[in-house]
Order: sequence, then C-alpha cells, then structure tokens
Amino acid sequence: MTAGGMKAGGMFELIRLTIRNPLGGWLVLAARNWTLADRWGLVFATAAASAILSWLGAQLLPASGGEAGLLAVLAASPMSMAGVQVASAALGAFLLSEVGRVFGGTGRFPDALLAVGWIEAIMVAFQVVQLLATLILPPLGALVGIASLLLAAYLMVGLTMAVHGFRNPLLVVMGILGTVMLASFLLSVLAATLNLFPGGPA
Repeated sequence: MTAGGMKAGGMFELIRLTIRNPLGGWLVLAARNWTLADRWGLVFATAAASAILSWLGAQLLPASGGEAGLLAVLAASPMSMAGVQVASAALGAFLLSEVGRVFGGTGRFPDALLAVGWIEAIMVAFQVVQLLATLILPPLGALVGIASLLLAAYLMVGLTMAVHGFRNPLLVVMGILGTVMLASFLLSVLAATLNLFPGGPA
C-alpha cells in the first residue's frame, strides 16, 4: 500500500491512465484521501528513488572525464541529489499554484504539490526503464531518455490544465515557458550574486 491508499497494481494502472488522459488520471488521483503529509511523502519518496537510481546509474555506467559535471557530482551523492530534487519540486509546485492562480486558475498549493509529485513518480518509473535499456543497448537508453523528457513536458501541461481548470493548452505552454525562463533568470542572478557558480570570482 502506498500513500493515498494506492496499491502497487493500481499505481501502475493510474500511470497508464495519466499518460493516456492527464485530466482523467488527475481526477482519479485527486479523489483519493491524500493528506498534506502524504503529498510531501510522495515528493520525498520519488526524490529518494530517483537519487538512488541516478547513483546506481553512475556506478554502473561511469561517465568519462569530459562528461563530469554538476549532474555527475550530484549523482555521486544521493542525499544531495534528493535534496535538490525536493527543493525543485517544492519550487515547481509553488510556481504552478501561484502563477496559475494569477491567470485565473483554481488550483491550490497542495494540488500542485500532488501533481508535481505524481509527475516525478511517473518519471521514476521511466528512469528504471531507461537504466535497464542503457545497460542492454545504450542508444536505446538515450531514446528512452528523450521520450521521458517529452513525456514530462506533456504531463506538466496536462496536469497544470487539470489542476487549474484551464482549457487552452497553447496558453498553458506559453505560461510554463515564461515562468521557467523568468525563474531560471532570477535563480541565475541569485547564484551569481552569492558566488555559487564553480570557478566564479571569489
């Protein structure tokens, strides 16, 4: 049994439903008895699972010296990776709820947190598939990775519409892109101000 009273078999069935029909999947998901603690638990659990899978992938498929970067550093430290993912999920849920409400949406932060956590859960499932595919045939793993990114974007648009009751997917896409660009710019300015970039001036 998982958070929200969901059994493992039901979870995979709900994943399939969400991929086929994000609104239908959201209605089933949101109808379950999710407390706020359950929603946070989903975020923490998916972050932990993703961090462990990233670490496992780094051990089984070590990157060459030229490919080592921030992601490789985080993958080597599951706790750091999980912390970054939880923070990213919390920020994403906050932006999803507040920006959506600015444009007339009806979703609240707990709804956005559940939506983000559920997207992460689906991505963890695909991360397992990608790791297995990469071990068997690396090019296939790369294709699964690309498909996962496209699926994540599709689910973000679909679940944003479901959470806020939006009807126009094009406007949602534009809103998400604008929010991501603005948030990235502000975070970059903050990082530069605090000298968080590696190799930056002391």
